[in-house]
Amino acid sequence: MICSKTIKLATTGILCLAGAASLSAQFKTDQEFWNQAHIRKTFEKSYEIRSKVEPDLTEEEQVLLKGVITMVTGDPATGIQPDKDKALRAILDALAANPDATAAFDFIAANFYAEKGDLKNAIKYYDSATKKFSSFLRAVRNGAIMKVKEGKYEAALKDFTKAIELGAKDTTTMGLLGLCYVNTGKYFSAETAYREAIVLDPTVKDWQVGLAKSLLQQRKYEEGIAVLEQILVDDPENDILWSSAANAYLGLEDAETAVAIQEIVDRLGKSTPESLVFMGNIYMSRSLNDLALEYFQRAIKMDPKQDPEVYVAVAETMTARGTYDQATKIISDIEKSFTNNLSDKDQLTLLRLEAQIGLATGGGEKVIPILEKLIERDPMDGQALLLLAEFNANKGTTDGYSRADLYFDRATKVRAWEVRALISWARSYVSRERFGKAIPLLERVQVIDPQDHIGRYLDQVRKVYIASQGL
Repeated sequence: MICSKTIKLATTGILCLAGAASLSAQFKTDQEFWNQAHIRKTFEKSYEIRSKVEPDLTEEEQVLLKGVITMVTGDPATGIQPDKDKALRAILDALAANPDATAAFDFIAANFYAEKGDLKNAIKYYDSATKKFSSFLRAVRNGAIMKVKEGKYEAALKDFTKAIELGAKDTTTMGLLGLCYVNTGKYFSAETAYREAIVLDPTVKDWQVGLAKSLLQQRKYEEGIAVLEQILVDDPENDILWSSAANAYLGLEDAETAVAIQEIVDRLGKSTPESLVFMGNIYMSRSLNDLALEYFQRAIKMDPKQDPEVYVAVAETMTARGTYDQATKIISDIEKSFTNNLSDKDQLTLLRLEAQIGLATGGGEKVIPILEKLIERDPMDGQALLLLAEFNANKGTTDGYSRADLYFDRATKVRAWEVRALISWARSYVSRERFGKAIPLLERVQVIDPQDHIGRYLDQVRKVYIASQGL
């Protein structure tokens, strides 16, 4: 008869060996992650026998397990070659014949599936192992790791917590627990878990990066910067870490340092569209408009398949700030680079911006076809209706006023633009000295959206109207 302790030790060895690939995390390739010293060290520790967290085996199960071990390792003496697929089939056949067989069989099957990269079945059998033997520590822990790989962070969080209750307190468990907390928005808990993981093994960069992220998400910028600077000593060309540091300094309202850091990333030749937009936004906020334009244009050219929405927003900001030359160039670049990637919404937004810029720079007549096109595509485009109304009103002719009143009236029927259209229409009437027409429009504004400055304006118009009527 095979000694129970010998079988248990052998079981531990085969289970850990088969489960090697199960420790791959999502931020590295399987081989790279497994080759890390802290991962191998964790698995080596699991060779120890822990009777309270391991299921027992019957004599019959011990015999079957010995055969499975032989299938996995091979036997030079008899010429038997390793065959893990055969070993897996033997375990599955045993479970099919007796679903209540030892949880160790479920665990072995789970590890074999994990090694194959079959996360769904790996999780299935890890979970079935823990259902049979709830304190099966390695099944709980490995199941949690597989759930991290599959992006099921809430479920993994629950399993890691249970694994810690059962005695797991290694650097990988605590580090991946931190990763789960980060991905579920629990940044304070993530910070605690990562700090514990780093205490257990301060050489693992992944945990340091995770700690920095959890600190920055809590707006603990100075602490986050200190961690990032420590990592950058060993990895000075990591553009992601430099960009994170730049964002942290921006959080501290230190734009000068943030800009300097992003310039380092740029000089390293590792700029991304995101980092270039970051620079453009900083320079635009400081009214260095030509420099901002340069970075935005470089970002656009870098990847024609990127989402153009961020650049449409940039064009909107430039137009609102009155930097029409730069806005015009950005709009042109957007239309050229993202011809087939612009949504209807973005196309309409760009048309409106072109219209606004044209009106503001004296190109009114050229803008009319754009505005009419906008209204043709959307008869309830309040902004286009209002721009047409104001353009016609500014002509100062009878025909212009007549057209303006039609567009003003249509604009007031668009709820989102009603108040602005009423105010603009009233001012148009005041400029024509038709005070009696302006008063009810302003009164309607005060009913819909009372505003002190409009109330004062209404009082002035009333006084002028009374005086003009000789009352």
